[in-house]
Amino acid sequence: MQRKEFLLGAAGAAISLASTAQLIGRAQVNMDSAFKLQTGQALADPCLLNAGDSYYLIGTGQSRRPRESGLAFDLYQSPDLLSWKNLGPVLKLPEFEGSREGNYWAPEILPFGGKFYLYYTADSFGNPEKRFVRVALAERIEGPYEDSGQKLTAEPSIDGHPAYANPAEGYLFYTGNEGNRNVGQLMVDRLITPLQTANEPVKVFPEETVPWEEGPFTWQHGGSTYLFTSMGNWRDGSYHILVSRADKTGGPFQRLTRADGNANVLATHEAEQSGPGHNSIFSGPGGKTFICYHAWDSGHTGRYPWAAPLEWVDGFPVAKQ
Repeated sequence: MQRKEFLLGAAGAAISLASTAQLIGRAQVNMDSAFKLQTGQALADPCLLNAGDSYYLIGTGQSRRPRESGLAFDLYQSPDLLSWKNLGPVLKLPEFEGSREGNYWAPEILPFGGKFYLYYTADSFGNPEKRFVRVALAERIEGPYEDSGQKLTAEPSIDGHPAYANPAEGYLFYTGNEGNRNVGQLMVDRLITPLQTANEPVKVFPEETVPWEEGPFTWQHGGSTYLFTSMGNWRDGSYHILVSRADKTGGPFQRLTRADGNANVLATHEAEQSGPGHNSIFSGPGGKTFICYHAWDSGHTGRYPWAAPLEWVDGFPVAKQ
């Protein structure tokens, strides 16, 4: 199965770069169940993390094409998950053939060694077989992020997720894209540094071949590593989140199901949360664990960011929708 392209050029999709940050209004929400993050626009593949006294949110905009300004990926900041300030785009576009006419999506920020690394997917002229995970570096979480100048994988790839067991042991999870010998399969490679892999990728689930699996994200809990992934069609309500568990960050991973046989961490829930997927995990208020994900709205106008508390029931993470 091939992953179909996003529709490009949606009217009004990109927010123009403002001279000052934009503050999106506060909303009263109940954080004991799922709540929509009030960013003021659609934001798919959301990565939410806390750094210092703030929460930061970054994701894929409604249009994946870069700005005329030569920047990509708006970064949002919040003190409380309720009001969000748009800090503007933070990635300086890389310089390679077709980079200005390519697509950019699935950004994720990794704080490491006092610096900040932005992992993202980019292609050349929109060609899926020239699509790779890349990484950019900044001194501050707010950027600007400068591309490292190289691809992180030898074969086409998307949805890169870095995971460190300790400062000396890191991994890059990703999905093989069209043109990869393992198209649609989850892959993992060792990170020699945050800017370089060992170029020794292996399948996360070597005994399986699935139609398509993407959006990997790991989280440590109870001495185990949990790997969250998404399957289904991102365009509709079939999109959903699954989870696997391993004793070590690099695997091997075993897929998990609940006691009743349900394997979904999140699936379509009512009209405002259709096709939830491509999540991140973060520590929220009171040290509670939350899952951040996107879902289609009832009018199917875009995929908007949501957050929900996670509860661990017999070793299985359950999102409280």
